[in-house]
Amino acid sequence: MSDRNEIDRARKLFADLIDILNQLTDAQVGELFGSGILNAFMNAILEPSDVEKFPSVAAFFLANKWRASYIAAMQHALTRNYSFPIKRENLTAFASPSHVQWFDDGVMLLDAGTKSFAGLLALYRNERLSYAVAARDTKPGEQLVATDFEFVDIEDFKNHFLPKYPTEVEGPIRRLQGLIDARDNDEAKYQQLLQSYPWVLGAQYKRIQRHEKLDDKNIPDFTGVRIHDSCRDIFEIKPPFAKIFRKDGSFTADFYSYWGQAERYLDFARQNQDYLYREKKLRFENPRCYLIIGYGLSSEEMDAFRRKDRMNPLIELRTYNDILVWMKNTTELIKRLSNKD
Repeated sequence: MSDRNEIDRARKLFADLIDILNQLTDAQVGELFGSGILNAFMNAILEPSDVEKFPSVAAFFLANKWRASYIAAMQHALTRNYSFPIKRENLTAFASPSHVQWFDDGVMLLDAGTKSFAGLLALYRNERLSYAVAARDTKPGEQLVATDFEFVDIEDFKNHFLPKYPTEVEGPIRRLQGLIDARDNDEAKYQQLLQSYPWVLGAQYKRIQRHEKLDDKNIPDFTGVRIHDSCRDIFEIKPPFAKIFRKDGSFTADFYSYWGQAERYLDFARQNQDYLYREKKLRFENPRCYLIIGYGLSSEEMDAFRRKDRMNPLIELRTYNDILVWMKNTTELIKRLSNKD
């Protein structure tokens, strides 16, 4: 078959594909391209691994002048046509689609970037916008998942946090980092700091209460009242330098004691839901328990820590590195929102 016939055949296939895509539903398009066919198509235009066959990247581009040019043209067309301007006071920002889509009932997008396909990772769900804030200290190159983030509802955040702390939002970070740098292992000091700045435990809580007794034997460090349903989650705060690993890499008896404590609180709250609301006005519905412990763990220890974290979806393990990451990223969001007011 001649080159001309091959080109005509490709044009016919493209015309057929365009016609099919116009008729597919959004979900069907997701199924089609979710199979990896898009990457295969891009690589058919220009295979990136072929660069190793050339003495330089420039030589690679020269040998694939039109293939490379049309890859660039695709990027240019995407940036020009699919990043939508948003007027915000005197600033023109952009909202762009995101390749990350973690939720069946919402859509992830890039919002408020001053450049196309940039800005904050946001979630639009139930007609409300929330922003993804990193809540874990992840390794470079690690594949991120939804549980590595907390999603801050922008209106709730303004109503419950910004009016109270319009300035000096970095103070809590300095205080926490100071305790850690001094290797202070006094649990009460960390509890006091977190009580002073309840947003550190999560922007989805409108109130944090310390040592709220479930009964005489079950007294968690904190319970947090969620904004959306006024139900509570549980927080256990252990010192950052508590010994949680043995020399052989296994967990210590102390760690298992802390984990068992979290399980006991959760079980009591779930089994005695009616009693706690009727007698103590403490509302628990599908509670979670956050166990905060550890700092500066090795890579191997973090792997073991995350494996344990995955074992019970109702218990979330957080290190003080995670807490600092959350605080710093939340602080950046606070500054950004404050500058818009």
